[in-house]
This record gives sequence, C-alpha cells and structure tokens, in this order.
Amino acid sequence: MTVTIRPLSAPLLKKAKKEINEDPKRVDSDIEALRTWLSKQPHLQSVRPTDQWLIAFLRGCKFSLERSKEKMDMYYTLKTIVPEFFANRDPLDDRIQEILKIGTFLPLKKCKAEDSSRINIVRIGLFNPSKFHLTDVIKVSLMITEILLLEDDNFTVSGEEVVVDMKGVGVSVLSQWTPAMAKKVVSSFEKALPVRVRGNHILNTPTGFEAAYTIFKTFLGEKLKKRIHVHNQNYKAMHKEIPKSILPVEYGGEDGSIEDLIEHWKSKVESYRDWFLKEESARSDESVRLGTPKTSSALFGVEGSFRKLDFD
Repeated sequence: MTVTIRPLSAPLLKKAKKEINEDPKRVDSDIEALRTWLSKQPHLQSVRPTDQWLIAFLRGCKFSLERSKEKMDMYYTLKTIVPEFFANRDPLDDRIQEILKIGTFLPLKKCKAEDSSRINIVRIGLFNPSKFHLTDVIKVSLMITEILLLEDDNFTVSGEEVVVDMKGVGVSVLSQWTPAMAKKVVSSFEKALPVRVRGNHILNTPTGFEAAYTIFKTFLGEKLKKRIHVHNQNYKAMHKEIPKSILPVEYGGEDGSIEDLIEHWKSKVESYRDWFLKEESARSDESVRLGTPKTSSALFGVEGSFRKLDFD
C-alpha cells in the first residue's frame, strides 16, 4: 500500500531528523504499523485516518510507536467521553459560527523562520459568558488544532508557541475554569493530541488570574511549567521572543490585522465541514474495549473530589 504524505521542506526535514527522530526510510513502515495496530483494536473500528493524520501523531510523539498508540487511543477515547469538546462540530452550527466570528484561537500566517514553530494567539476574554461557555471556545480551538495537524508541517515538526491574551477576562469567565475543566483541557492537549508546546506567553492578566493559573499549573508537567512567560502588558518583552514582523498590528506587529486572521480561519474551518461531519463517528466504543472500559470518572475523578484544593 502506498503511503501518501506531503513532502517536508528541506529545513523542516533537517529539523525533523535531528529533533524528532524522523527517518524518511522508515516513515512508511511506521505508518503501516500504526494502521495495523488500529485494525486490531475492537474499540477503534470506526477510525479510518489518513496517512497525513497518522504522521502527525508520529511526529508529535518523536516517532515512538508506543507513545503514538497511547495518544491516538486517548484522543479517540476523549472523543467519546468528553463530548462537550469533541462532539457536534459542524462549522455552520450557530454557536461555532459565533466563536469563529470573535476569533478566540488564531494561528499566525508566518513563522519566525522556515523551520520554526507555529505561533497561535488565544483570546479568551471575548466571548459573552452568559451566552457561551469556555467549552465552546475550547471546542473551536481543538477544531483549528486538528486542521493544523492535517496541513501545517511547521506545527507538526516544530510544535507551537501560544500567546494567551487575557484582556477582558472577568470573574464570570474565570469561574467557569474549574479544576475538572482544567484537567480535561490539559488531558486533551497533553495526552491526546500530538502537540508539542514550545512556549506560552501570557498577556494582559486580570484580577483573579493567580488562582486560575495555580489550578492550571497543578496539572502541567515540569517541562511545560518552565515554558510559561507572563509578560502582562510588556509587549516589548514578548517581541524579543516573537518578532514584530509576524505579529498582527494589534500586538505591536507588522503582519496584517486580527480581522484578517479571523476571516482566514473562519473560512478555513468552514472548508473542513465535510471532514468534521465524517469524523463525528470516529471514536472509541468503550463497550468492546479489551480490558477495562475508560470512563470520565476514571480519567478525571469526580468533580467534588477537587473541593479540598484550596487556592489563596
């Protein structure tokens, strides 16, 4: 069977060989190994991924077959047990349309260099918390992340840097950020999606930020904790890490506006409508899993068990 994946640019191929153990001679057999494994999992029979999707998992797991299998298993499991993030993802759905129009998750068009990571701007203070929930924002962010996994080689080879703009985040948004929710978000991005986070830049932190940040850090590994930089309103400090030439004007940059990015990503997500509708059924069937079925309480604990966590 012929494997069909996009060829990498020369700088990215060099980086992939050096940093994530990509061996062009072995790629086909690695993809086939994942496919064979999938076909033998009774609970994953609805899963029919493309080669491009499979290589994204291999790259995100530095070509460890075992870790790729673990992540894929977790991804399709979460699609079943966290429907608030992974179900009903029609881009033309009214709620999704509203979030796309606001532009809460916006990957930048350019990277620092040809082999650099993709930079994504996350703006969580824009939605109306009496009308929408953080889960709506996370759902759309995950949808765009999946598009990046399918078509952005910088993202799959070099990872991502995230600029989190907290402007406008009030108590009503922070109160939706419960420990249970934080755990689901971290599990989705750390344990289920093959995403390598190279850095986090936090801007415009609101009152009450410390408590939410403490909750978030509880579930992060040491490596990720070290990659978080709180710049607050000091955009100049951020420009030392992310050049102005690739940032939109709203962030002191020189590459177009936020509005351009919103338009681009709204139509991009809509163009993937058929894919999202088809992928709706690709999920784990826990009733036929070999061994113990995975459940929400087994993976995330009971909501109430977090109440003893006390944040100053």
